[in-house]
Amino acid sequence: MSNRKLYQRVLCMLLACTFFMPFFVVQQAAAAPPQVIIRDGKIQFEITSTAASTSIRYRTVGWVVTREQVCSTTSPKQCADPRSRPHALFMNQEVRQIGQHPDPPVPGQPLTSYYEIPEEIVTQRLWQAGMEGIQNNDDLYFYAVMVSVNADGSVRKGPFYTLSGIKQAEGWRFPDDLDDYFGLHIPYRSAEFPVDVIAKTVDGRVIDRPDVTFEKGKFEIGETINHEFPAVIEDNGKTYTIARSYISPKQDPSRKTWVQENPETNEKVRIRSFTVALGGTNLIAEYHEENTVKAIYMTEGGQVLKEVDKGEYATGDEVNHTFEAALTKDGQTYEIIRSYITNNNKPDEKLFIQEKGDSKLLDRSIFVGSGGSNFIGIYKGGNGGTDDETEPGAVKENEVMNPDASAVIQADTRGAERFDVLQGIPTSESLYVQANAKAYLYRNKFTEIKGTKTYPITVSRTYTLRWTEYVSGPPDSEGNPTRVPVSRSDTQTVTKSYTVERKYSYWLIDRLEVYGLQKAEVSNYALPSGQVTLKPNGYAQPRVSVSHDATHQAHIIDPVYQNVTLPGQTIQGGSSRPSVPNEDWTNAAEQAVGKIKVKNDSLIFNGQTIMDNRITEETAPPPREIPTPPEIGQNVLYSNGLLIDASKPNKAEQPSSGTIFYALIEGIGGGQNQSYPIDGINPVTVHTPVVNQASVSDDQAHNQKTLPTAGRAALILDRPFTVIIPTNGAHRDIKGYGNRDYGKYMRDKQVWFPFDVYKADRKTLIPKETWTSIPVGQIQTTFYLPVWVDEGNYDVLFRTIAENSPPSFTSQMNANLDLTHHVATQVVPVEVIGRVYDFRITDIADFNWETVFRRERGSATPTGNAYWVGTKGIDGAARGNQPPYVLPIRPGSHPDAGKKNVAVKTGYHIKFELKSMGNMFGSDDGIKITPTFYFVDSKGKNRQEVDLYYHSGNKRFIRIGSSADVERRHVTLDTRLRNMSQQELTNTASSLWSLNGASGNQQTFIQQFLKDAQQPVYVGGYDVMLLPPRLRTFIGSMEVPSGIDVSRAHASVQRWVGEYSLPAAPYVVPKGFNLAEYGRTNRLDDKSPIFLRDGYIIVNFNIETIRNQNVNQPHLQYIHAPLSNQWRREGFQHRFVDPYGATFSLQDGDMVFYHADLSSYDDFGTGGTH
Repeated sequence: MSNRKLYQRVLCMLLACTFFMPFFVVQQAAAAPPQVIIRDGKIQFEITSTAASTSIRYRTVGWVVTREQVCSTTSPKQCADPRSRPHALFMNQEVRQIGQHPDPPVPGQPLTSYYEIPEEIVTQRLWQAGMEGIQNNDDLYFYAVMVSVNADGSVRKGPFYTLSGIKQAEGWRFPDDLDDYFGLHIPYRSAEFPVDVIAKTVDGRVIDRPDVTFEKGKFEIGETINHEFPAVIEDNGKTYTIARSYISPKQDPSRKTWVQENPETNEKVRIRSFTVALGGTNLIAEYHEENTVKAIYMTEGGQVLKEVDKGEYATGDEVNHTFEAALTKDGQTYEIIRSYITNNNKPDEKLFIQEKGDSKLLDRSIFVGSGGSNFIGIYKGGNGGTDDETEPGAVKENEVMNPDASAVIQADTRGAERFDVLQGIPTSESLYVQANAKAYLYRNKFTEIKGTKTYPITVSRTYTLRWTEYVSGPPDSEGNPTRVPVSRSDTQTVTKSYTVERKYSYWLIDRLEVYGLQKAEVSNYALPSGQVTLKPNGYAQPRVSVSHDATHQAHIIDPVYQNVTLPGQTIQGGSSRPSVPNEDWTNAAEQAVGKIKVKNDSLIFNGQTIMDNRITEETAPPPREIPTPPEIGQNVLYSNGLLIDASKPNKAEQPSSGTIFYALIEGIGGGQNQSYPIDGINPVTVHTPVVNQASVSDDQAHNQKTLPTAGRAALILDRPFTVIIPTNGAHRDIKGYGNRDYGKYMRDKQVWFPFDVYKADRKTLIPKETWTSIPVGQIQTTFYLPVWVDEGNYDVLFRTIAENSPPSFTSQMNANLDLTHHVATQVVPVEVIGRVYDFRITDIADFNWETVFRRERGSATPTGNAYWVGTKGIDGAARGNQPPYVLPIRPGSHPDAGKKNVAVKTGYHIKFELKSMGNMFGSDDGIKITPTFYFVDSKGKNRQEVDLYYHSGNKRFIRIGSSADVERRHVTLDTRLRNMSQQELTNTASSLWSLNGASGNQQTFIQQFLKDAQQPVYVGGYDVMLLPPRLRTFIGSMEVPSGIDVSRAHASVQRWVGEYSLPAAPYVVPKGFNLAEYGRTNRLDDKSPIFLRDGYIIVNFNIETIRNQNVNQPHLQYIHAPLSNQWRREGFQHRFVDPYGATFSLQDGDMVFYHADLSSYDDFGTGGTH
């Protein structure tokens, strides 16, 4: 494609892009940046705003606060997402206004409002963000949370938590003003926080005495506090001895830090020194009570057979005792039938009863209760027996001894999990563990005891017997013997013995085991230390109240009765004594003996009566079933915020295991603490992601290559360049990963250059092939390319290293999608490119210009004046020269006002020089200069490209550039009027000798070089020049860092010198004009009207660098590179007004104006000057 077509295509593209751009720019409210301070732990804001705008504005609705700066120091500012670091978040609802000025507001005047976030909220948020270690005057960094709002105050977009987010939200007119709201450095100033001294018992009761439990005072963070606890405390008649002490932050009272124990050998238990924590500190000492423990041997009737003093112990201490199976006292042998535990505070409550035959009958273990505890053994005489026969009845057995335990390990936060741990979760993220199980377990055996008892009873009745007997009486009147009736009576008591049978039935607790939830342990590689112990939270053990007595007598009450005396009865016998009747008084006996009263053992479970021990007649009620255990709630065995250690390497599908523990809270006839495996816990994959989308800035604006290399970023010698290592990018398409910022997980970002570079300060050298670390939060980093780096193609290597990377790691391009890799790499192809610059004219042979460049006429001493392309240097910064010392040389360039009309007469040469940078120090390198000629009239009009003709000897009208144009130009490097520095020439020769292999004698080489520098060198003719190495010196710095080749650095910057002139009598015609054809039809001589006069010949230079004699493929372009125009960068002006008011338009490369009608012949005659 021709240059013209390419230009047209690019122009069309630019026009199209312009057409589709938005035609509005969003205004933004005029407001001063917020003034933020922290005072006494409170965050205070001062915000000044003007009257409401009618346009779209931005508003601050919150702040993200970190300990780490995530913004660059460059302008415009670049910031990572502050939420990728541990951070506290404060939103507007937590901010309260505390004042304003003026009050009330004055319409049209700025209003300053004062706001505050209370210390309590600040402290809580910083603690929750993991900043509990903050000290007074530590650095905090504030980042605004912003929205864009309409004129009526309604939110348009947002909230935005990043600088780039709010900048891109709207088309702000001055988006860089938003930089002031991000990365604000605010020192933390502490409040005074309370320090409390607390003494309590080991079971948690605070000893509320003002001399041992009190507020120590209020202090700033980091202040040192000293305190000494008493070794012994007397309270409510009890003696307590110090057991341990520790520090507990008020923001997390459950945390115990710096625990000191063993007071017998460790004085630090009592004497403490510590620094105040964020939010305040509790200094806590735990004391244990001196409790007596005894083993008591006794009979069923309560007679004490033996007592053993076990000593004094602290509450919670474990004590063991073994009872003898039999003992003898006073000649009587006793055998143990039962054992149990009592606490002195509740002496009537029998705990953990073991009956004869149970495994723990003899060997007992207790944890000492407050007030002391006792082992009780019940013994029975060896010759005893029972009068009543019993037999077992029904048996009710039941158990729930399978906890159905399960557990999960997931990413925080429960219900809104950020990661799927089966697929992957990074280190430094937190997990939660939740275990589920039954709230309690139990096993019971209830046995019915039934039998029959007989009760002896007598039934008596007294009978009154009445009859009439006839006895001899007095004779009757006739003297006959008579018999007279005589009433007789007697009593007789009859007593009969009966046996009354009575039945009974009651229930005993043969076995009872009740287990309460104790803890769960879950293990997985990802958990802190590989395991977490879950203690029940918000959990109440089952309330069990039990009364058990295995003795028969404890369960029955015999009926109270008396022998029966029935009412007396009179029996009439007639004439003879009646006999007593044989009556059956069984019913009377039965009625006289009541029923046996019975009662069960007692069991009340969670307030529900399972076995009722109320007294009933004959048959006690059967027991109910213990309620089925419910599932525990989701928060009972739960722990969150379990941080995955940043040092743990990636591992896939790490297995999980767990155990759940239940403690025996009631045991009769057996039982011991239980544990069960938790099966089916999900595995966890630890995969810390890193991405690498690194790039290198492409300095196209300074790329002077004739043919830029596609696909490679241009790095220009002696210029800064930027490496961009963003922390965001695409990763695995799984939950929590994807395309986002991964800076949180990066331990380091590194870059490797195959060439030397300087840091941005241009002082610190980074040797080639060295891995250099860049702060993770720094997205862009500037380096500087030294001049001595060889031009050519290179690959710059990058790697981002995960925080959990082991010392020996592997890597993957772009992102560590495969978790076996811990490093993401990137390769960026670049090209190091040299420069051509600083063209200037240093002398003009025309006598009118002599005093411009020489201190006086005829002198070789230079004035130091030179004419540069413009007023700017190599990178566009001001050089220091001012007009008229700029190109082109033209009317008005002469500093002498009396010569304001002077240009240069034809035939006079100009001396010039220019510089190059890079590998232009070889023997086959050079500068190619191609002149182009233009004519413009004296009024600055009608500029056109022209051909120049001249006469040479008897040859007439030779066109410059034609085959007949054989004029040869020679240039001498070290000539009188060039004023070359001999030191510069000597240094050049010395470096060349080193670069060429340092063979032969160095001084001989230098002398030859100096001699050659005074010899003329052929460079070409009027139409083209090629400046060869003999017209080159080296001017690079010789002050280089240690280890750098001084000669190579010196040779990396070159100065080239040259001369150019037009023929003394050129003939000017429009470009392409056929002068020969004109001569055939018209008279052709020096005065022919076809020749252009009354104006100026403009010499325009096209300057190119040549490497390795490749003239047809120039390396660099001064002017016509596709991507860069150095001529313009140096400040070339494209128009000027001459002293007479005429305006001239210029083109890049215009170097000198020659008078079209004035010649050196005018000064010397027809002989010319060369």
